[in-house]
Amino acid sequence: MLPEILSKYQYLANPITLTVIGWLLLYLFLVFFVFFYRLFSLNSWIKKENDSLNTLIMGGNISSNSSLNSCIQRSNSKKAHILNACIEASIKEGKKGLSFLAIVSSTAPFIGLFGTVVSILVAFGHMGNNTSLSLVAPAISEALIATAVGILVAIPAYSFHQILVSRFDDLISTLKMQRDLITTDD
Repeated sequence: MLPEILSKYQYLANPITLTVIGWLLLYLFLVFFVFFYRLFSLNSWIKKENDSLNTLIMGGNISSNSSLNSCIQRSNSKKAHILNACIEASIKEGKKGLSFLAIVSSTAPFIGLFGTVVSILVAFGHMGNNTSLSLVAPAISEALIATAVGILVAIPAYSFHQILVSRFDDLISTLKMQRDLITTDD
């Protein structure tokens, strides 16, 4: 029984294909980890900045939780160029993880395609002269699993990247509004 099952999946058991699928599954795990970690941290940061913005709009002082407040405290200045530098530092911090998601979303299909091409080459290499469609079709369908896994990884990576970019844009917009309110007070 076991030899029959193993012989049926001999093309999928190709070490390169298994490596490609393992690599893609690691990518998938990391994509979800990065997404949820960054989403929760950005949402928390945005909430703090929105609270600070609302306080400024109501005529109060900048919140102590705002990243711009810590910048003002360190530099002892509310000048626009210093606040702009602080916003740039926030941009650098806020973009963490976005590059990884972009790289995964663009490379995962190619990694999967590589696994498929190698599997098809191995499948054709194992076939003899008396090859029929009934022998070729299962080998090719099993080889396409790597491409399917690559696409399966790319879709959430791209979607998560877009979601985080949107949240990141909200953060930067809030920081810039705070900067404008702070610098007009002087």
